[in-house]
Amino acid sequence: MEQEQLRHQYLDAMGISSWLPCASLAGAKPSPDWVDDFQYPAPEIPFDSPNRPQQQNVASTAPVSRKSSPETMQQGMSEARAALGLVSEEVNKPVAAPTNDAADVVAESDEVQTQEQDEAPVFKLVFQRIGSVLIVDSLPPQGGNFANNYQQLAAAIVAALGRSGPAVAAFMLPWPMFASKTLDQGYKQALSAVQHKLSKELQTEEVQTVLLFGEAAAQMVMDRKESLEELKGISFTIKSGVKAVATYSLTEAMQLPGIKRQIWLDLKSSVA
Repeated sequence: MEQEQLRHQYLDAMGISSWLPCASLAGAKPSPDWVDDFQYPAPEIPFDSPNRPQQQNVASTAPVSRKSSPETMQQGMSEARAALGLVSEEVNKPVAAPTNDAADVVAESDEVQTQEQDEAPVFKLVFQRIGSVLIVDSLPPQGGNFANNYQQLAAAIVAALGRSGPAVAAFMLPWPMFASKTLDQGYKQALSAVQHKLSKELQTEEVQTVLLFGEAAAQMVMDRKESLEELKGISFTIKSGVKAVATYSLTEAMQLPGIKRQIWLDLKSSVA
């Protein structure tokens, strides 16, 4: 009997109607003995609602149809959970919906974080081997081109350092490579692309020196975050037997002739 009382209590807490027979049907299996004496809700059930009126014996009068209102269903569910030890004060505590201001702040924060994670660096690098020297120059991202005057200036610098030799066709590496918002073209992917190209160039054993012109070339080739002013004129070893030095870009040398002297000082002191 107690087990059936509990079962009906749980069904009631879940909003499920309970029915009991009020008469014997011809040919039907006899009802269990407890049906005749069943009374619901039973006063001894500890988590029965105190506001629910007691019913008369439903076995001998009428079928039990319990259509609970949403408020009653919620109350019954809370009582059943409390009896099972599955409820705390926080469960029944209403959750306040965020205000428009709070929602805007959260949305703005998520948008900024997404932009920081997905923002692609913008640069254009050109790789060219001249004898034992690998040139990596930073071109303007928009419209920059490694024209003949750039190639002649690069060859003249290499010759002045005593490293002249045959020139290989230049390779352009713009970033981002595709006009797409769905592809991952963030910093890690950009660095991976530059390092892959650098590795292929350094497979040629004749390369002994890497000249890095411009901040983008210096940062991406050496995987450094410092500014060009902190990196230029310093000799770095990027591979056994291969040194690298950074200075201003060839574009700056073409547009600001007075800066050529500083470029020469940076390269001469580090490559000599």
